[in-house]
Amino acid sequence: MSDNGAAPGNSKTKGFPTGLILFLTLLHIVNQIDRQLVAAFAADIMRDLELNRSQFALIAGLAFSGVYAFAALAAGVLADRLGRVKVLSAGLGIWSLFTALAGLAQGFWTMLAARPFVAAGEATLVPTASNIILARVSERFKAGALGLFFAGIPLGIGGGFLIAGLLGPVLGWRWTFVAMGGIGLVALAVLVRLRDDPPDLSHRPTLLGNLSALAAAFRIARRGFWASLAIIAAHAHTGTSPFVQLWLVGEKGYDPETAAAVYGGMFLIVGLAGTFGAGLLGDWAYNRLGWDRARTALVTLLVIGPLLPLYRLAPGGSLPFLLGMVGSILYMTVLYGPIFAVIEELLPARLKATSTGLNMLLINIFALGAVSLAIGVASDALAAAGSLRSWTWPLLGADVLALLAIPFTWAALRAPRHAPAASVSSGA
Repeated sequence: MSDNGAAPGNSKTKGFPTGLILFLTLLHIVNQIDRQLVAAFAADIMRDLELNRSQFALIAGLAFSGVYAFAALAAGVLADRLGRVKVLSAGLGIWSLFTALAGLAQGFWTMLAARPFVAAGEATLVPTASNIILARVSERFKAGALGLFFAGIPLGIGGGFLIAGLLGPVLGWRWTFVAMGGIGLVALAVLVRLRDDPPDLSHRPTLLGNLSALAAAFRIARRGFWASLAIIAAHAHTGTSPFVQLWLVGEKGYDPETAAAVYGGMFLIVGLAGTFGAGLLGDWAYNRLGWDRARTALVTLLVIGPLLPLYRLAPGGSLPFLLGMVGSILYMTVLYGPIFAVIEELLPARLKATSTGLNMLLINIFALGAVSLAIGVASDALAAAGSLRSWTWPLLGADVLALLAIPFTWAALRAPRHAPAASVSSGA
């Protein structure tokens, strides 16, 4: 597959290659649906596999995100060495196969065994696809293009919950897993035809070399360091998403199918506005008003941040609760386009995929893996103590942690806007 008849890295064709971006966005949607199926079918999976809350938290959180973290970093380096399409194709095949196999799990251990392979495959997508896009899109459209690509997150999360709510009663969770694995293998046949620039053989990066060069770049450009901390902190709120259905059913008065359908539908609409809309807003403010993209992100976070505690504490189904749900979804999605554009504008091309991989590593270890596991363990402890809000309080704690993204984004805005990327020595 090609777009505009040229390889992705050909600077002569830079603009907004719609076909390429839409295909990679569709692939991102499939990626996110496969990732979210465990959360979307949480009540059914816990029942059928006889899991307690801590076991479910391990399967939905650290068993996935811990592997995803290191695989994303490795994928970034391998993409810089071997080529982005090759690495992504291998990853797509692995995650699709093991998503299907997860549908055959018979208990905690068999599901636990499948999840790391799904994670390792899925981890290849963001470091490769986002940098294919960056290589093909002109500077004035970069935040919007990344916003469209990262719209795969809300569309995938929302789609996963909608599938659970609407098709789950017909197919069941097991056959849904198998079907999604099959869809991924079909997409693989298209992906392998995508043209990409060959890697730069004059510079053969190593993991330690690229990390050393990246650290040097961030020492020069504190702006990138603070922007990375902002996106990592914001993901502490994303770490609450595996427990949404369990929380809505256990403490907000929803049945499992309604919870999945309501949250999934809301995520589709609001999440798309958050990712793609925030990217477009960032580009518009950058091009028309001369605003720094970090300023746009900061203003947005200041508006929606106060809605997070409202979401947790308002009665289920009430207007304040639904308004809080909107704020929650926006908080998960608005930073992708603007902040990744801020981070990667500072770096030489050879470090971009490694930078993305490193950010995904830190996001998945700390903001998703550790936070999700802590939520499950704390919820088990509170439930054993007889708390009526054994989900609410741990989830609210993660929300408060996520609000640190606001001062980190402010620090990125205050830091120097441009870094002397050319002064970063080779890390090979």
